[in-house]
Amino acid sequence: MYSSNYHVHSYSVQTSCTNGHIHRMCGLTGPSVPMGASHVHYYDGITTCDHGHIHCYRGCTGPCVPCPGGGHTHCLTGCTTFDHCHSHYYEAYTGNEETSMLFQRRAL
Repeated sequence: MYSSNYHVHSYSVQTSCTNGHIHRMCGLTGPSVPMGASHVHYYDGITTCDHGHIHCYRGCTGPCVPCPGGGHTHCLTGCTTFDHCHSHYYEAYTGNEETSMLFQRRAL
């Protein structure tokens, strides 16, 4: 029996335009981490290479936001690392939760 609360979310984010260019960020969050009456997800990665450079990013989502058709999403907001004399801001929502055999664990 697997725990249905242990899950990840996909995300695809476009950064703010700084110095005439943007970067894209996409990936999967880490597994759910209980926090109060809700939960959050940690995430990290590297942006696309645009304008000859990349940026790193990492953060923690906000608590879950219910979706009208079922499931939930989370807000991602933050700032990339400061590289090539600038950084980029981002704000978006994750996709609805995705269960993955890689990230599920057995219920005790």
